[in-house]
Amino acid sequence: MRSWLTVASVALVACSTPSGASTASTATTVVATSTSVADNEIVIPPGILAAMPFQNRLDVAQGIFQMKLYNGTEEALPVVGVQLVWEALTTPVSHRTNMLIAGDRLDFPVPLAAANCVGDGTIADMPDPHDGYVRVLLADGSEVHASVFDVLHFARKLYLQDCERQFIGSQVDIEWVDLHEAILDGRPVTEGSLRLTRLAGEGAVTIALIRATIIFTFVAPAAIDGVVAVLPEGLDAVDVPVRFTEGRCDAHASSEVSQPFEFSATLDLGDGRQRSFALPIPKGDQVAMRGRVEAGCEYLGKTGTLGP
Repeated sequence: MRSWLTVASVALVACSTPSGASTASTATTVVATSTSVADNEIVIPPGILAAMPFQNRLDVAQGIFQMKLYNGTEEALPVVGVQLVWEALTTPVSHRTNMLIAGDRLDFPVPLAAANCVGDGTIADMPDPHDGYVRVLLADGSEVHASVFDVLHFARKLYLQDCERQFIGSQVDIEWVDLHEAILDGRPVTEGSLRLTRLAGEGAVTIALIRATIIFTFVAPAAIDGVVAVLPEGLDAVDVPVRFTEGRCDAHASSEVSQPFEFSATLDLGDGRQRSFALPIPKGDQVAMRGRVEAGCEYLGKTGTLGP
């Protein structure tokens, strides 16, 4: 195995760099484009192999993210696989064959993985992403390690979001059930229930909001004061009726939407803290649900038009 390639300490920023562009032999400066944590700039020293995790919009639906490898060395690397190794989150090996020439940078897709939540799963106990590394597997069976530069805070975001998901999932089970066709004003729509089942949590669970997707509008017919669902303290489970109708019907929305079934909820586990939680439609219900919304758009005469 080849020796480790070390990297100097750097400041954290948010940045974005184009895929496939060549890097200079001098230090690579990445300028901040947002203010999520810090407004400093990051400098990747020359002469090293470095890795930066990030995610494109279309990666989300595929359950992947990208590992951008910067080859600041003078050696071409025949890469056949990459893997993020970090105490807080380690991915499977992603196999892909590419020659990473000296001075170049390339993006390698990597599958998402569950976080290994430390302590309470918050940033206070989160292991430093820069203590992780990327295994870069080479064609001759050897490997080199690239130090991680979490310049977009994306590795941190993955960890915190998944630890939040794991914590919510330990307190209450939230699921769509009995999704079926119903007729509303002469057109097919999808109706069913949102079921909350108590697990470890003891307090009242409140779902204050469920956000629509681009092509679906979400309605909770029994909502009181806009609150979608409440599982009162002492009650083990509750079902609330739900309905999905047409959102945008135009061809652009229909063809370009990347996550039509990924609904997002805001909930309170009884501690007064507002948490976000993903509520995707089960895969087995998606085809029929898409068919109903398209039939509804056609019935309303909105197919091909721009707007709701």
